[in-house]
Amino acid sequence: MTLKAIAFLAGLFVLIVPMFLPAPDGMSGVAWMACALAATMAFWWMTEALPLAATALLPLAIGPIYGVAPIGDLARFYSDPLIILFLGGFLIAKSIETSNLHRRIAGFALRFAGTNARGILWAVMLCTAFLSLWISNTASAMVVTPIALAIAASQDDHPTFGTALMLGVAFAATIGGMGSLIGTPPNALFAAFVKSTYGVQISFAQWAAIGIPLSFVLLVCTWLVLVKVSPSLAIGSLNVSFSADTSPMNKAERRVAIIAGLTALGWLTRPFIDDLFPGIELTDTGIAMIAALALFAIPDGAGNRLLDWESARNIRWDVLILFGGGLALAGIIQETGLAAWIGGGVELVAHLPELLLILMFGAVIVYVGELASNTAMAAIFLPIAGAVATTLNSDPITFILPVAFAASIGFMLPVATPPNAIVLSTPQVNGKDMLRAGAPLDAIALVITVGFCSLLAPLIFG
Repeated sequence: MTLKAIAFLAGLFVLIVPMFLPAPDGMSGVAWMACALAATMAFWWMTEALPLAATALLPLAIGPIYGVAPIGDLARFYSDPLIILFLGGFLIAKSIETSNLHRRIAGFALRFAGTNARGILWAVMLCTAFLSLWISNTASAMVVTPIALAIAASQDDHPTFGTALMLGVAFAATIGGMGSLIGTPPNALFAAFVKSTYGVQISFAQWAAIGIPLSFVLLVCTWLVLVKVSPSLAIGSLNVSFSADTSPMNKAERRVAIIAGLTALGWLTRPFIDDLFPGIELTDTGIAMIAALALFAIPDGAGNRLLDWESARNIRWDVLILFGGGLALAGIIQETGLAAWIGGGVELVAHLPELLLILMFGAVIVYVGELASNTAMAAIFLPIAGAVATTLNSDPITFILPVAFAASIGFMLPVATPPNAIVLSTPQVNGKDMLRAGAPLDAIALVITVGFCSLLAPLIFG
């Protein structure tokens, strides 16, 4: 029997335990059922006993049977406006990829890198992070990796440069995704959770006001670690520089760039548009759908559309299902009273400073998340952190926001993020290289993230 089969059976056992054992003191019967459902989902997500998206369907299958919520209430989580926003982001990202606009952006950025080793490393990282704001971390890493490989291969006499370059691609892809609301699923999961639980609407612009500065600071810290700590760059100039494609942009690239640019501008300026036109209900999700429809409708100048269904059907639908399952799990934990019961157990650590508690939450997420999906970690811990914040009478946004960011931190192991796995497949990087650079980065990123959120969240979200 395989390990995954054993993990599946173990999770199944946890799922049926409430049928035969009474609930703990102070916990209602429905909360006890919800506890088993949540524990099974968490266990299967962390062990990948089933595909992540398949586990995310468990609330729909078991929730009504266990009486935790009607099927209609659970189904609405899978069509949350933030999921539709993410769908729009995926479609825009796919059009950027199919038009090859992302490669031109990468080439344009690296064109100015010159021959300085540290400058080239910074240009590669900055370009990767920028792409990750709009397309998936995996896609941005896959776009830049061949370019970085070509540069590294030309510098065989400087092996540490190649290692730093490839690690820079992986780490920057993860950091860039933290910068925008559509950059990585935990970001939007946080926004959907606080909207449904606390009635607080998180806009694209509000997230960017914290996410982009935080990403930039983390990017600088990562660059410093790679240059000064591990693998460290003792070289100055290299014997080659990167030259970009200087041919004119074709019609598809120009049109996709215009639509993507206008979409980003719409997201960032929506608060001002709302003030100018109070009678119009414009949302980030609505802007994303307008952009997606425009991509399907506008020709690419070569007899096709900027986006066709053959390309669109290959977006990460599994991530959208996983996202919905995370929201459903959070809703179950909240509505059944399980969150309140968990919060009641916080009295044991209530005497600790709030900042220390947030750091403890973040540390658990970061280091367990090295072995599990970042979206799954966010889905598991966001409602728990919310319950703790309520019990401590803390501002829930300030308390939960670092938890959402921490779910994206994972630099030590190749299984932590797809970008890590991508660069590990290159000859320039091995597991020890990643561990030596990633271990200090995990700790540095966690401390900076918690501090950054504690300072800026009250200012941005009031």
